[in-house]
Amino acid sequence: MTSSLPVRLLILASNAVLVLLGLAMLGSFFPAIPILGALGPVLTAQLGPWLVIVSLVGALLVFRRWRSRRRRRTLMVAGIAAFAALGSAFILAQQVGVARANGVKIDPVQVLLATSQAAPNPPPVTVNYSRYDGADLPLDIYRPAGRADGGLAPIFVYVHGGGWGAEDLKQREADARWFAARGYLAMSLEYPLSSETRHTWNVATPQLGCALAWIKANAVKYGGDPSRLALWGESAGGNLALNLAYKVNAGTLRSACGGVLPQVQAVAALYPVVDPARMYRLDDPLLGWVGRKMGANYTGGSPEQYPGRYADVGSATHIGPKAPPTLLIVPEADHLVTPAAAYDFAVRAKAAGITTRLIRMPYAEHSFDLRSGGIGNQLVRQTMLQFLVVHGLKP
Repeated sequence: MTSSLPVRLLILASNAVLVLLGLAMLGSFFPAIPILGALGPVLTAQLGPWLVIVSLVGALLVFRRWRSRRRRRTLMVAGIAAFAALGSAFILAQQVGVARANGVKIDPVQVLLATSQAAPNPPPVTVNYSRYDGADLPLDIYRPAGRADGGLAPIFVYVHGGGWGAEDLKQREADARWFAARGYLAMSLEYPLSSETRHTWNVATPQLGCALAWIKANAVKYGGDPSRLALWGESAGGNLALNLAYKVNAGTLRSACGGVLPQVQAVAALYPVVDPARMYRLDDPLLGWVGRKMGANYTGGSPEQYPGRYADVGSATHIGPKAPPTLLIVPEADHLVTPAAAYDFAVRAKAAGITTRLIRMPYAEHSFDLRSGGIGNQLVRQTMLQFLVVHGLKP
């Protein structure tokens, strides 16, 4: 019996989705394949085990259809869907294995129910710590859970990513609440963003210095201990967090608005842009232009035009003996920020005597951890928590 047109279109669409999932999975195993090499890890991070489930169910349904009609094309689609299911299951198992090797127990229920980072209620306390170019610069405060001894909580300060020119301090609300629930005074900072006409390479860090000075002067009122403070950030925010921490501890940072700066006891950076010049020169057919645009907006041009500016914002420039313990979490399939730059940075930091921990996440792309409760997110939260505790920042 001939299928109706809507049924045939549905079958065609479902086959196309399954083939796409198979191709994406191929890209996961061969990240050098243009576009697919980035698509596979992105789908794995976004869908998690649902990618396995959808591919497996699709493979079984298509195979059942093949048994009734014996068409070669149908069997090929079933095989591709089975490859997507097995491949994604293997990748997730590898990532769970890395988590376990780093002392992280993955909660499968959280993985299945992973959501966005949006967590607007209850709202954080928001204050303005400075102004720049006619606009307020706010910071958000997520108060810690009550302490039985009435003591002050350690402070964990987040600097958002977005290529120095996008996103905002709300980007990690769920993570901030997670740390607050475990006894930290969690804070998220805004800073002047760059654009095609505003280059903030020499502005963002001094303004963030203002935020640290404000924290030093005011954190006690919110239950925080400014003598026990750590920083973290991802991507461009990871670059800023590293540079801020290293310069503060070395005494080379000058706050744009004065004040006394607290020392930083630890810093965590997720897929950080430790070498903006290297990101600018990255030759990726899908994301290469993004890195060039970010670098040009931030510095005003290319590394050839402004070698001094790129050197100043490069994190290796600020490596020194007073730098705090450093945690780096790097996705191995990052097509925006080359993982090799972070690996090289870790080697240089260790050689300089900095306590450095590097975690490499296999088959993972840039921003692999943004799904709250996903495998990558659980890894990041728990390893950062471990790192804080080990380095004297236990609640």
